[in-house]
Amino acid sequence: MPHATPSFAVPQATVGALAGTRPALRELRLLGAGLHSRRLVLLKSLLVRAERHGVPPSVRRNLNEHWQLLARAEARDPVAAREALDYPSVGNWLLHGLGIPLSRPSAFAEFLGGLGALAASVALQTGTGFRLTLPARSGRLVLPGLGVYRSGASRVRVVAGPRSLRLTPGRRGTGTVLAPPYERAAGAGWHGLLPLHGGATLLDALDPHRAGIRPREPGTPSLTPRTARRWAARWRGALVLLEAADPERRVEVARLVRALVPLPRPAGRTKGASASGTLRSAPLAVMTELPCSAQELAAVLVHEVQHSKLALLSDLTPLHHADGTPAHRVPWRTDLRPFDAVLQGAYAHLALADLWHRFAARPGATTAARAAARATCEGYRAQVAEALAVLGASGELTDTGARFTDGMARRLGALHRHPSSASRT
Repeated sequence: MPHATPSFAVPQATVGALAGTRPALRELRLLGAGLHSRRLVLLKSLLVRAERHGVPPSVRRNLNEHWQLLARAEARDPVAAREALDYPSVGNWLLHGLGIPLSRPSAFAEFLGGLGALAASVALQTGTGFRLTLPARSGRLVLPGLGVYRSGASRVRVVAGPRSLRLTPGRRGTGTVLAPPYERAAGAGWHGLLPLHGGATLLDALDPHRAGIRPREPGTPSLTPRTARRWAARWRGALVLLEAADPERRVEVARLVRALVPLPRPAGRTKGASASGTLRSAPLAVMTELPCSAQELAAVLVHEVQHSKLALLSDLTPLHHADGTPAHRVPWRTDLRPFDAVLQGAYAHLALADLWHRFAARPGATTAARAAARATCEGYRAQVAEALAVLGASGELTDTGARFTDGMARRLGALHRHPSSASRT
């Protein structure tokens, strides 16, 4: 059985290192440990709820079998098991299940069947063999972080060895045989997630929990091959730009972004910045409409990675005492915002100011491009300065939060220097 990691304090040095938004890989490992600990607590909560409120004997037997498979997979390869459990959509799936009202026991029992698919996915990513028959909602078996098998059958027999996977629909005698890596595999009915160049990021347009705790029917593949190629090209271009302007951020983005989740652009809107977002329940997934350029995607990625980092830090240590009342003005929105949204926005905009500071110093940039980058940096810098004043005057920050915003202010002050000097800090 997986064990939750013990609670731990966040050192002041870690808070200071993260405050300036700059990549700090050692500190990010602590945030990753916190994410995994929370994920295990949510998993354990499912078991506690099943034990306290009772589920049918057949559901309990399956639950025990799936939990034991998770334990075997973790014992075989703890690192790979952790990465599989921490896939962003798993967080959405867990919160969906824990949010099912107790007045709907049959819905909760049906939800628990999905633990088998999660256990199968973790086992596959650790090379653990198993044999399971799993429910396939609407004829589709979703394996988080790997792909979707569409057969039309309500159940699928899954047989896995260290180097193979057989998916057999219903009572049929034959099925689809796949070889790892399964997200890249091809076979009848199987649609793997698209790995993106330069890291461990997957283009996920398939998982029904990819964009929130309310599941979406996977349906048919939502990306045509042509559109998928456009996403892959934008991603490669964004990494190239980041490598030229800020290699450390390029490394951070490639390491942290586990899933790039395409959002549909509303009909009739063809211009303007692409909408994007990050869910606190699924950090390290970037949801975005297809940006118009590689530069725009680079900015989206840097922006959203900060939201994930701050969400993970906030789960480990409280930064403020405020509730969710929208009571604050910010320069980037016309509506009143809750305190936490002000902090999140200031942090993400500080990273963008830093990014455009470095774009202005990028080798090969034209004079016009440098001037435009400096102007963009100054716009973000002014926004962050105004938001920091709101945060500091609120009286809502904890001691840790005050240290964190002080670190943000120091980084903001560094952006007054010439881009070439700031790019070395």
